[in-house]
Amino acid sequence: MDNLKEKLLKLCEQHKTSTEGINYLINYYINSLGWTEEEAIKYTIKLFDNGTIDEIKIIGGTDGKDN
Repeated sequence: MDNLKEKLLKLCEQHKTSTEGINYLINYYINSLGWTEEEAIKYTIKLFDNGTIDEIKIIGGTDGKDN
């Protein structure tokens, strides 16, 4: 599990993505969908891998820039 969290933090850094936003997303998966923390982290990593996180940031106008 620690390896997954470390990988996720590295992805946040590489993609200049807020860890607060990613934690919010993970908590949503856990609390609203009933997923385990591991399931939520693995899924979030997939969202980085397939480009979804970058697309969300572009649509939301936060493409890594501090506003």
